[in-house]
Amino acid sequence: MENVHPGQLLQQELTKRWLTQKVFAAMIGKKISEVNELIKWKRNITVQRDILLSIVFGDPEQKWIKFQNNYDYVITKASMAEKIKEIFSHQQKTKEHEVFEDF
Repeated sequence: MENVHPGQLLQQELTKRWLTQKVFAAMIGKKISEVNELIKWKRNITVQRDILLSIVFGDPEQKWIKFQNNYDYVITKASMAEKIKEIFSHQQKTKEHEVFEDF
């Protein structure tokens, strides 16, 4: 599955339902700027936002926060690629060393 920021998914949901950012912001009691920043990936889904989105869209609770967590996990892991390689390399060298200790 492609890693998509939840703001992009929110924009798709609003479009599907023919909701403007202004109308949606009024529905959840937030400023239009907050909704816009979420859609533009400048804000993330929080527990509070997850609850509001779940109520408005009739989704199960934690659906939106799971999207955020998945997105964050993939982005963070990608940014750690070099460190992960270094750790695996070190572990491999340690295992090779342990094999020769038995001789």
